[in-house]
This record gives sequence, structure tokens and C-alpha cells, in this order.
Amino acid sequence: MMMTVRKKDIADYLGVSRATVSMAFNNSPSSTISEETRARILQAAKELGYKDTNLNSNIAFIIYNRPSNDPRYLHDLKVIERSVREYHYHLLFMNISSHPSEKLSLLQFIKTSEPKGLIITGDLDHEIISMIKSAGVPYVIYGGPIMEEEFNILPDHKKGAYEAVKYLIKLGHKRIALFNGSLDFEVHRLAVDGYIQALEEHGLQIDKTLIQISKEEDGYEICGRMTALNIEYSAAYCANTVIQFGVLQRLKEDKIQVPLEKSLIGYGYTDLNHISVPALTSIYVDWLEKDKVVSQLIKVINNPNRAKEILYLSEMKLFEGETVSLLIKPSLS
Repeated sequence: MMMTVRKKDIADYLGVSRATVSMAFNNSPSSTISEETRARILQAAKELGYKDTNLNSNIAFIIYNRPSNDPRYLHDLKVIERSVREYHYHLLFMNISSHPSEKLSLLQFIKTSEPKGLIITGDLDHEIISMIKSAGVPYVIYGGPIMEEEFNILPDHKKGAYEAVKYLIKLGHKRIALFNGSLDFEVHRLAVDGYIQALEEHGLQIDKTLIQISKEEDGYEICGRMTALNIEYSAAYCANTVIQFGVLQRLKEDKIQVPLEKSLIGYGYTDLNHISVPALTSIYVDWLEKDKVVSQLIKVINNPNRAKEILYLSEMKLFEGETVSLLIKPSLS
């Protein structure tokens, strides 16, 4: 009679710890083992005949061409991992660059881990989408540019900018700046659209000098530029919390009080909201909305031939933080 293969047997076979084998099977975003080690363990499990009903109940979250420590994705990972567990799947995670060798490692990752579905995000291009499509695994695209004939799930960046600027206007601000990333990316063009819409609806003039762009999304540099050019503003909408955090650091360095002298509101919810002093005020997509990323993928897994569609995540929430206040007009005395 054939003996049952246990995780301990796999560990002994490879000369690794049982904890390492368990981490390879679970592969949460916090896992510290390398992808090479994980692939070796999964291959050994197959060779030894290890049976685990959960082994292939995986969904993979893939970040393309973005730093793995980008705070904008770290929080998404936490939310999506929780949602994946509710559907009784494990979440796998991989971060790759656009380098050809890393793209090939992605195909190897998909082959060895056999995920049921993929969530792909980052600075996506058609080449990486074609490669993923060739793997034959159901997938959805989260964020990034809209891809034709794909399952796109997009945070409503235009609405986020609109709601944030409208909030500043209600607090009495009129000279509101927009600190943005490169307009080569649709997400930043949408931020401009929402910013302009809010100003126009409230009868405020569009001053193009208040719209400042940084390809590197360097808020510190943008803020210094505003000072050097002597461009006055009482508040700013920042296209993400990374830009917002940089702006805050420059203002603090220049001895400008936030929010007493300048109000800052950003887009998104990241660890920067809390580690910042003062805490960053921001508009962000409701966590329950982000559950739709996983539920949409489950629909695609169950019916790969369903009609392609674009799903917008439009329910916004405000994290009040401490970087926004009523506009305080100078005393006439």
C-alpha cells in the first residue's frame, strides 16, 4: 500500500524546514522564501505524489514594472488577500519588471503554481498581456490603462479627484493646486479632468499654473517649484499619497504649517496616511468596492467566455487625517 506523503516528507527530501514547505504552499504576500525555492518545493510535491486539496486553489496577484514596496500596492494586497480567503483560495504574489528574463520567469511561475486565476496590475503593456494570455489562465486587469477586449477593473480616478477638490472648495479654498504625475498615463489625465470639473461646477477660474506635473511623481520637487515660481495656493490635491507625502515634507522643511497655512488632500489609502505627521487626509476607493476585483475574477474563472467589460470602482470614502482645514482668511487688523 502506498504511503501518504506529508509536508515533512517533502521537507526531508529537499533538506529544508517544514515551515519553508508550508510557506511555499500558502505563499502569502508576506512570504520570505524565493520564487526559485517555491518552484522547487511545488515540483517535489508533484514528484512525490503529495495530495493537498488546497494546493491548486490559488489566485495570483501580479505587479508588473512597479517596485514591490510601492505603498499604493501594499494596501491593495492586504484587501485582496482577505477577499481571496473568503472565496477559499490562497493568494500568490509575484512582482516582475519588464526585463525579458523576468517575463519568462512569470510563465514558469504560472506553470509551477497552477493558479486558477490572475489579477494583473502595474504599468501594463500589450506585450505582457499577450504573454499572460498565452498561459491560458483566466485573468482580470486591475488599474492601469484600459485594454481593449479585456476584463478591466478601474478605480474611478476622475471621481476621486472631483470629490477631493469639491471637499476643499466646501472648506472655502479657491486657489487649489493639482500636483500630478506624468500625463502619459491615463490615471493622471483623469485626475486633471476631475479637478477641472469640480472647479468649473463651482464657478472657479482654471489657472494652468496651479497644475504641476512630475514624471517621477516627486512631491518634494513640485512643492519647491511652486515656491521658486512664487505661485500662491491655499490647498492642493495630490494624485496619490506618495506625491502628497513628498509635498508635506517640503512644506515642513520650509516652516509652512499644515493645515493652518496649506491644506493637502491626496488620493488613495496607504501606510503613508498613518506614518505621516500630521496624518495624511485622502480620498480613497471603499474597501468593499475592491472586493469586486476578486468577485469579478471568480466570475471569469467560472465562465471564461463571458462578455468582456469595464468595471469602475466608484464608491469613495474620506480618510480625514490632519492635513486639511477650513481656509483661514488673514485678519484685517
